[in-house]
Amino acid sequence: MIATTPALVVHSDGQVDEIILDSCRPDQLRCIGFHVDGARAYPLGRQAVIHVGEDEETVNKVARHAWMSITAGSIPPVLRGPVVVTGPVDRAGDYTPLPELTAEAVLRASGLLADTFAVKPGVSAAQHRGGRAHQCDAYAVKRHQGSGRWAFAVLDGIGDTPETRRFARTFAPRIARAAAMYRNPGRALMAARRAANQRYWDFDPSTDPNAVAVVAVVDLKSPLIRFAWCGTARAYRLSPTGRAVPLTRDHVRAGSGGAHGRALAGRDQNAATSSLMHGHIAMGAVERHYSRRLLLCTNGVHTPLGRQMGGVGDILDLAADAKDAASRLVADALAAAGPSELTDNATALVVDLS
Repeated sequence: MIATTPALVVHSDGQVDEIILDSCRPDQLRCIGFHVDGARAYPLGRQAVIHVGEDEETVNKVARHAWMSITAGSIPPVLRGPVVVTGPVDRAGDYTPLPELTAEAVLRASGLLADTFAVKPGVSAAQHRGGRAHQCDAYAVKRHQGSGRWAFAVLDGIGDTPETRRFARTFAPRIARAAAMYRNPGRALMAARRAANQRYWDFDPSTDPNAVAVVAVVDLKSPLIRFAWCGTARAYRLSPTGRAVPLTRDHVRAGSGGAHGRALAGRDQNAATSSLMHGHIAMGAVERHYSRRLLLCTNGVHTPLGRQMGGVGDILDLAADAKDAASRLVADALAAAGPSELTDNATALVVDLS
């Protein structure tokens, strides 16, 4: 059984991500090791354990302030690179969930709010597990503090297992952060692919967790929205005339559909010819001036809505704001599924660009 044990990754640039640790100590250490090379643990009493890497060049001032906040002012060692903050060790030797007050102290030190979407008006996401056992979709929103660029990522895990859920939740924030930093969503997906195929993950691309993805970058200093994708995750723009224009084309086997905006059968998720682990990564750009709203979604949203007249376009056009659009897209997608159809995970992330 996989336990939901949340921890935080504090980056040197002030970004904070939540990660999910598995229930057993060896799996927990492997997950921590993905974010922190050569991790060394510093227990802070009953409040937290700070995991710090070795031979990193960048001093993590955010983690330093978080340390002093947690310990009421004690001076920390030199903290460099990413730092993982977990809860204390239990009697079995496993790391426990991070206490709420400690997590709040870390977030205050980073200058970020606990709710990711509260930092950006006009951005909202909605999710539903559908008829699956696990929610294997994941999404993330990141802002690069130096440039002000925003990046949005949606991942659709292939399969219905705790490992797939953990895979999607791990890589969604990594992809969004890299895309915001480099302004290149295709480069972010390639970097995630290299990391996912590293040996210390022990992933076998033919059997282990995988996901399809779509990511977009909005830079207010640029007239273009840049996007990239692999597999059957999609991006749409809402035109000034109220029409949903697909920006992506599904990567599926011949005969499985895949035209712009064409509905796919549920089995075609497994027919995807590209993913984070392998296959083609496509990129594109569209002028922001001609886009009222941007939608990133999984096939749990676009497949059932694609069978309806109007579908995605009517909802995006008539919704009052991004929050209304995201929630209506997911609700209508679930309602549009046939009575005998096993509903998929559904995720919609909407950005108001006006």
